[in-house]
Amino acid sequence: MDRKTEIILAAKQKFAEFGFQQVSMQSIAEACKISKASIYKLFDSKESLLDELLQYNHQQLTNMAALIEVDKSLSDEARFERKIVLEIESFKENKHLIQMLMFSPPFKESSELQRHMNNVRAILMRWHQEMLLNLYGEKVEPLKWDMTLHLLGLLNPYLKMMADGVIIRDPAEVAHELKLVMDAIVTDKLRRAPLLDEQHIQLHYHADLPESPGKAELMHTIFLQIQDVTTNTLQDETLTEAADHLENELAKDKPAAYLVEALLTYLDQQSLLKESIRSIRLLM
Repeated sequence: MDRKTEIILAAKQKFAEFGFQQVSMQSIAEACKISKASIYKLFDSKESLLDELLQYNHQQLTNMAALIEVDKSLSDEARFERKIVLEIESFKENKHLIQMLMFSPPFKESSELQRHMNNVRAILMRWHQEMLLNLYGEKVEPLKWDMTLHLLGLLNPYLKMMADGVIIRDPAEVAHELKLVMDAIVTDKLRRAPLLDEQHIQLHYHADLPESPGKAELMHTIFLQIQDVTTNTLQDETLTEAADHLENELAKDKPAAYLVEALLTYLDQQSLLKESIRSIRLLM
C-alpha cells in the first residue's frame, strides 16, 4: 500500500469514528506514524483529504463493478443484480462515514463541502443510470432520469435498513427483488412521456453530471499517470513508449487486437494504471 492510500484509509477510520470536525491532521499523522508535514506534502488541507477519500471510495466501487462488467459468463440481468449487491456491501462497510457526511453540521454549513457532496451524488446518479441503460437498452434512453430516480427511491431505504441490521436478508435476494420491481416500472413507464431531463437534475443538485470517459480521455489520463509513475520511481521511458503505441493503434479504424492486448497487459502491471486500463478494455 502506498503512503497516500495509507493516509486516506487512516482518515476514513478517524472521520467515521469521531466526525470530521473533531479529527485533526495531527491525529491522522499519528495513526500513520508519520509527521504532519508529510501529510501536507500530499494533501493541502483536511477538506482536500476528505475530497480524495470520497473519490477513493467511489473508485473502489467502480473498480469492483468493472470486474462484474467484463465477466462474459454473466447475463445483463445478473450483472445488474451483482452491482446492486456490491453497492449494498459498500454502503454497509462505509455506513459510519456516510452518516457523518449526511448529518455533521460542518457539511451543512460549508458551501464548498456541500458543492462537493452534490457532485458525489451526481456521479452516483450517472453510475445508476448506466446500470439501467445496460440492462434495458436504448428503449429507456428517453426515460433514463425518471428510471434513475425510481431505482434510487427503491434502493436507498433498503441500503439504510440493511446497514443498520434491520433487514437481515441476503443482499442477492434484495437485488433480485429490486430488479423485478424495476422490470414492472419500466414496462409501465414506456407507455408515457418522461417527466425529467438532465437539466432538471443539474438544477436540483447544482452539479455538472459527468459523462463516461471515451478512449481519448482515458489515454490522456494514462499519460498523466505515467508521468507520475516515472517521476516517483525513476523508471525508464518504456511506459510512455507503450502508451504511445497504444494510442496510435486505438486511433486506427481496425486496431490489431493482439497488439492492443499486449500493450494493455504490459501497462496493467503498474497498479496506478489498472483502472484506466480496465476502462479502456470495457470500451473495446
